[in-house]
Amino acid sequence: MYKAFFVDDEPLVLETIINMPLLLECGFIIVGTSTNPAEAAKEIKKTKPDVVFTDLKMPKKTGVELMRELKQIGFEGQFVIISAYKEFEEARSFFKMDGFDYLVKPVSEEDLQKLLEKLSGKLASKQPGSPTNNDTASPELNRITAYLNENVSDKHTLETISDKFGLNPNYICNLFSRHLGTTFVSYITGIRMNEAANLLRTSKKSVKEISGLCGYHDYFYFCRVFRETYSCTPTSFREAAQ
Repeated sequence: MYKAFFVDDEPLVLETIINMPLLLECGFIIVGTSTNPAEAAKEIKKTKPDVVFTDLKMPKKTGVELMRELKQIGFEGQFVIISAYKEFEEARSFFKMDGFDYLVKPVSEEDLQKLLEKLSGKLASKQPGSPTNNDTASPELNRITAYLNENVSDKHTLETISDKFGLNPNYICNLFSRHLGTTFVSYITGIRMNEAANLLRTSKKSVKEISGLCGYHDYFYFCRVFRETYSCTPTSFREAAQ
C-alpha cells in the first residue's frame, strides 16, 4: 500500500476526494489530511507519505511553496497539484520542480482513477519487480490472480473481486502488497499489458480490437498506458516484433 497525504484549505474538497473508494482500490491509504499548509508540512515530515496531493492556491502558503519547502529538507515523495483550470498557468513552476501531475477541480472519479493508475506504476517502478503469474504462499491470492488472468477483458474493481471471493477489500490489498509487492490495480494493468503485447505479436487483430480484449474500452487511454509501459505505441511495438 502507498501512503497519501492531502492538503486543501476547503474541507468539503478534502472530504469528497478522500472518501472516493478508488484510493483504496488503487492501493493508496490516507495517512493524513490538513486544511492548513503550514501545519501540513510538519505532519508530512512525520508521516513520510509516498505522495502529497495539494491544492495550488491556499492562504499563507501555496502548493508550490509547500512542495519547495519539503524538497529542501529532502522529502522524496511525489506531488500532485489539485486546482482549477484558470490557475494552470501558475502551476508551471510546480512542473519545473518535477511535480508528478495535475488534477482539475471538481475532481472526477475517472480523472482520479487514471492518475492513480499512472502514479501507482511510477511508485512501483521504484521498487523491485514481481512476477504477475507465479503462485504465492497465499491460496486466496492465487485464486484471485488465476481468475484475473483468465478474465483479462472483464471490468474488475476491488469491490467486485471482494464480493466474488468473500474477502474484505483491505485484506485483498494487503495480499497483493505482502506477497507480490504491488497493488491490485498495478497487477491488473500488468497482466493486461502482457496480454496486449502478446496479441500484437501473434495476431492480426486491430489495435482497437486488442484494446477491448484487454479490458480497455477507451482506445486512447489504452494507447497511453501501453506507451507508458513499453515506451512506444502499440503500432510501433507490432512493427518491431515482426
